[in-house]
Amino acid sequence: MAPGRPYIGLRSYEAGDRHLFHGRDPDTDNVGALWESNRLVVLFGQSGVGKTSLLRAGVLPRLTGETAEVLPLGRVSHGTAFPAGMPNLNPYTYALLSAWSRATSPAQLIGMTVTAFLRGLEHRRDRFGDPVPLYGAIDQFEELFSDLPHRISYRDAFIADLREAAAAVPRLRLLVAIREDALARLLPYEQDIVPAGASRYPMAALRPEAALAAVTGPLADTGRAFAPGVAERLVQELRTVTYTNTLGERRVVESDTVEPSHLQMVCAALWDALPEDVQLISFQHLQDHADIERMLGNTCSRAIAEVAAQHGLPTAELWRWVRTQFITELGTRSMVYEGISSTAGMANSIPRELARLHLLKAEDRAGSRWYELLHDRLIEPVRAGTRSWSAVDEEPTQSRNILLLRSAESALADGDLALAEHYATEAVRLNAEPGDARFRAEVGALLAHIAAGRNNPVEAVERYRTAAAAFDALGDLAAGGRVLASLGRLLLAHGQVANAADELGSASARLPGDIELRTDHAKALAQAGQRQAAISLLNSALALELGSVEALALRGILHAESGSAAAALRDLETVARLSPAAARRPDVAAALDRLRQGRAAGLEAPS
Repeated sequence: MAPGRPYIGLRSYEAGDRHLFHGRDPDTDNVGALWESNRLVVLFGQSGVGKTSLLRAGVLPRLTGETAEVLPLGRVSHGTAFPAGMPNLNPYTYALLSAWSRATSPAQLIGMTVTAFLRGLEHRRDRFGDPVPLYGAIDQFEELFSDLPHRISYRDAFIADLREAAAAVPRLRLLVAIREDALARLLPYEQDIVPAGASRYPMAALRPEAALAAVTGPLADTGRAFAPGVAERLVQELRTVTYTNTLGERRVVESDTVEPSHLQMVCAALWDALPEDVQLISFQHLQDHADIERMLGNTCSRAIAEVAAQHGLPTAELWRWVRTQFITELGTRSMVYEGISSTAGMANSIPRELARLHLLKAEDRAGSRWYELLHDRLIEPVRAGTRSWSAVDEEPTQSRNILLLRSAESALADGDLALAEHYATEAVRLNAEPGDARFRAEVGALLAHIAAGRNNPVEAVERYRTAAAAFDALGDLAAGGRVLASLGRLLLAHGQVANAADELGSASARLPGDIELRTDHAKALAQAGQRQAAISLLNSALALELGSVEALALRGILHAESGSAAAALRDLETVARLSPAAARRPDVAAALDRLRQGRAAGLEAPS
């Protein structure tokens, strides 16, 4: 292997890799400019898009010099070893200060606030005698919102500490990097941290021209180069994804972007495989050593083999589980819910390990965690790996039945009720044997949805109750809860508020992390005249997800109806800030208008 590999593979870039970091110059310039002119910058993007690398190898190195003081990249994670015997120690504050501190003894950080730490730093001044800006970045800020419930009080105290630090240290410039799926949970806190002077920057995957720079730029000092058109071909292949459904139908899609992790993985493998004497990388080298599908397949194989060995599982069984749970019969990615102790029948430690090894990615939404394949490019390698480890594929009838069910669901989503019923009825006909109770329960729930869509509430209610009972008999209380949620919403839509509240309450008890369901339950309680019970339920929902626009809007309206003008105005103005579209809804807009008129007139409550 030639010395000095210019591609980093799947790890993040470090400051020392700056000379290898290409394709992100516009992002680096834009984030740096925003950070220099704002008290708070929120950098957000999907998992694996390269936020950490952008900060370490792009933004932070450019800020060093006489005109800036830059703290090391911080985290609020719990990787730091906490001192024993300190039950009231705020884990977020301690983790952040441990990362920001260059020389302070860990013992000196115990009980220290962010404000005290920053005030204790030596104030550097520029040549004119003015204090230079102090830049502090916090990476993976989503960790603040995906922790255990008992740490919520620590979270609020940590946010208050950041707010105090921003007010007490005017030269402080904060940047937080957060996954896009967690952004909504941060937004309500933005003005708590910095009342004015906040900005957001979205970071996307690499556009083709940026991907080309990331492929060719690192070779500048290696003595190697790509032959004309070869790097362009590599980028083109990285953009192309092939989907195949269970009926063998293939569809080729060209993406507008390239995943940075895939680019690094392929380029690193290509570099390692090149003969020592190669100086010009040709199309033949690309064909021989940069087979993207094979490399992705090897990545999948290593991850599954490692996790199977760790947990004592047959490798073929884990392949089949990944294939059946994370790829639909239509050849697309599927999201899977993490339960209390298991995920689709496997211990929760298994998908967590697969996420650590870059086969899956996790998203925390509405108090729940969901998993899916890291990228569409992994669909075909997973299917191929499953075939290689399975002596016999699924029974054709079973696959056909499932495909019919998924087709019925898709038709229902498109609003074609007749086609949905046709597919569902055909699935029932093919599955004439009484053995597959789960399949029949799923079809029963689907037929209930179709009846509800046809405005046939009597049939829909009967089918929902039957499907819920079927899932309960299988021991799948979560699935039964989802059916009861649909039943409750149907009853609410038809004015049966008392029955709706009962069904939605039962569903919410089974799905405690579903904020939308809690909000609908509160709506039913409010319509049934139980306004305070509804507000209490919304309080608990917003404790789990502070940025839930629907919950905030409903609580604000209920507060207004109760005469609590200050609380109502606080909620509804937060809604207006988070979602201007929601603020234009007639009920929200009317309540806001009355509250603001009341505030202008100095009234305690709207008339």
